[in-house]
Amino acid sequence: MKSAVSRGFAAACAGLALAACSTMPGERPLSPTLPENWTDAPADVAQPVTDWWRLFDDPALVSLVDQALVEGPSVQQALLRVREARALSYSTVTQYLPELTATGQGQYQRAVENGALPAAGGGTEREQMTGSYGVQASWEIPLFSRIEAAVVGARGNTRVALADVRAAQVALAADVAQAYVDLRAAQASRAALDRSVQTADELARILELSYRAGIASEADAADARRLAESTRARLPGLVIEQRRAENVLAVLRGLAPGTEAADVRAVLSAQNAPVPTLDLTQAPAAPADLVRLRPDVARAEAQALIAAAAVSVARNDLLPRLNLTGAILASDAMIGDPVGVGATFATGTPLITMPLFDWGQRFARIRERDAQFDQALLQYRQVVTQAVAEASNALTALDQGRLRLDSARRAETAAETTARGSRAAYAAGIQSLADRLRSEQQLIDANLTRIDAEAQATRAAIATYRAFGGGPSFETPLREVPSQ
Repeated sequence: MKSAVSRGFAAACAGLALAACSTMPGERPLSPTLPENWTDAPADVAQPVTDWWRLFDDPALVSLVDQALVEGPSVQQALLRVREARALSYSTVTQYLPELTATGQGQYQRAVENGALPAAGGGTEREQMTGSYGVQASWEIPLFSRIEAAVVGARGNTRVALADVRAAQVALAADVAQAYVDLRAAQASRAALDRSVQTADELARILELSYRAGIASEADAADARRLAESTRARLPGLVIEQRRAENVLAVLRGLAPGTEAADVRAVLSAQNAPVPTLDLTQAPAAPADLVRLRPDVARAEAQALIAAAAVSVARNDLLPRLNLTGAILASDAMIGDPVGVGATFATGTPLITMPLFDWGQRFARIRERDAQFDQALLQYRQVVTQAVAEASNALTALDQGRLRLDSARRAETAAETTARGSRAAYAAGIQSLADRLRSEQQLIDANLTRIDAEAQATRAAIATYRAFGGGPSFETPLREVPSQ
């Protein structure tokens, strides 16, 4: 027994020495060359990308986003996938730990028809019962960095799940903010369009009376009525948009539409609430920081780790495997005194296996895993490149949206000046009511244009934060691996 244990210990030492030989690929995901600054954003101090919705200074928006991040189904599912990934990672790593199994068995014998059973002292007995118990151990020593491949692969799976959580948080915050802006824009546009319908109806009524009095043409009266009805036909679309936004806000927060609390319904149905705006004039982060902030980049990097671990596993399949098995067994007599009981046995057996005749298949598998790893490295670079493009496009839309909003506000100011002059002229009797109503209609149209420009500018700001991976504050960066 001593000799077997010594051989097993020597084999274990040799196995540990072989385990130091790494079969992991030496390549790592590398980012392409990134621009130093953004084209359509000033190179000033970057804005924070976490909790960005609080910058709108809209309590209702903040409450809706915070609730969605806690109760939203997409985030909840992503968190459950993190639990699943951690459990899978633990299972993968622990397969290389020693395995112990307790055993126990019994045997009963009885002599019949004048037979006899031999006893330990040389006599005979009618019946005997023996029992044996012990423990068996087995361990595959993780040679050639097999444990390293398992750890790296498990770490990659966990990082993928964490990146998915972050991606779900980023998307959910942006989607809730987007739906809220759509709701407020639809409400504000509906209120302005209601005023436009009233004005158009009044203008149509005046021209109808003028036509009957012979001081206006039938075509002018008909055109005024066409304008009124065309304006009224735009109202149902805004009602649909308002209801759609309300339903989206409910679904994103894990609620069935129509089951909102009374206080939340009261806040959301407020018709005089302005469209939330955010004067975002700077990029939330520099191009180089995008690699750290974007969850899809973190996911692509984790996928490259998983592919590298798969390469190592395929390479290890060409190399020897060392298994150690052993057992300690003891036997006792429970009835009678059988021969050979009361002994304790210990065994230890090292077993080395190595593939010989299927290397063609294994080499093919290595080439397959190498190709997949190369694809993962290219995919990482592609994801980084796409992230830079999305951020650049978002900043361009943000910059142009700001210019559009400035023009819309100036046009609204000019329309307000014209409307005030028209009211004064009408009060002084030097302008007709029809002309005054037309100026009011122009002011309402300018209001609608400004509301739409505000909504577009806000959507551009939300899209910018989404493109930069903006979400809730997090203590552990995605690129760090939490404890399993």
